[in-house]
Amino acid sequence: MTILNNLKLVNERINKSCATSGIDMSKVKILAVSKKMGTNKILEAHEAGLNLFGENYISESIEKINYFKKMGLNFEWHYIGPIQSNKTKPIAENFDWVHSVSTPKTVKRLIAQRPIVLGPLNIFVQVNLSNEKNKSGTKIEELRLILQECTEFGRIKVRGLMTIPENTSDNELIKKRFKTLVHTQRELKLDFAIQNPTVFIFDMISMGMSSDMDLAISESDQSFTTLLRLGTSIFGKRP
Repeated sequence: MTILNNLKLVNERINKSCATSGIDMSKVKILAVSKKMGTNKILEAHEAGLNLFGENYISESIEKINYFKKMGLNFEWHYIGPIQSNKTKPIAENFDWVHSVSTPKTVKRLIAQRPIVLGPLNIFVQVNLSNEKNKSGTKIEELRLILQECTEFGRIKVRGLMTIPENTSDNELIKKRFKTLVHTQRELKLDFAIQNPTVFIFDMISMGMSSDMDLAISESDQSFTTLLRLGTSIFGKRP
């Protein structure tokens, strides 16, 4: 199967889920998770109509970003992996979006290291709703402490929340996690967007992967655009 064929199947699946849930198709976007994929695969995905790419590994992703810049292709690059303190500078200098912010320290470093000429860095705050010890993300009760660091105009924009549910076959539990994320984002938007609407945008929500995109759409809110992080359903099995 080509990436174009895979994308057609994904779009059919999204269409069906949106129709079932009463969600406008324009409120769902695809982030193609291109980690471990070669530049030829990313170019094929671009030719199929995709321009948002998600990466996990710093050195690999910077090589790809620079490769496509030399080609004159300025894709929108999203960092979706865990963030170590020594990795914040290359993230701040090379990416357009970050999905995995989960500590006040990380926010401070990204703000300090973001070149002003690049414009604000768009971030999602990752929430560990399942409280799994081996998973990144903050607890719900610590979200406000992180957001209070996101105040410097021109360096950062908070676009929403992100979560990764448990790896489980319990669809109701997965839906519960997505529902909680949406509810939490609604509350935070009411509180923070009023205070500083130029920084606290809360117009997107990062939830749903290849295995559970239908469940994410079913719990979506029309006031946010749901960003699906899709890897294998677009590119096939990773090398």
